[in-house]
Amino acid sequence: MSQALQTADKSLEDMMLTINQLFKIYELETEALERVDTKTFLALQDEKIATARLYQSGMQNLLERKNEMRKAAQPVRARFEQMQADFSVLSRKNMEALSRMQRTMERLGGTLRKAAKDATKKQRALSYGANGIVPDDDKRQISMGVSETA
Repeated sequence: MSQALQTADKSLEDMMLTINQLFKIYELETEALERVDTKTFLALQDEKIATARLYQSGMQNLLERKNEMRKAAQPVRARFEQMQADFSVLSRKNMEALSRMQRTMERLGGTLRKAAKDATKKQRALSYGANGIVPDDDKRQISMGVSETA
């Protein structure tokens, strides 16, 4: 077996280990999102970021050496391509779960803002305008932001 073939095979094998690690993390993260298990989801983030960086640098390395990678043994290349295809499917599923969670959090944030705005309106005292009419509170602006002035 030639040195280039051995190196190409070894590089693909190493990359498959990284893909496998990231695959497992994505599976756990997707399951946590589907169960709305924020504790597990948050606990996975540091490991996911570190492994994703390793994956990115590994893939960049393989792309830079694409001519050499063509010399890898066919069974190794086929297994690598299958792992990448499986990982791609899981990545899409993970992104969909993340997107669902983000939409849920946005709706929750909107609900909380509306509740805070309604509570503020109820607590405000009525004041008569210059013409003796109580102004319509629905048209008055209520600041819901954070003031950063000192």
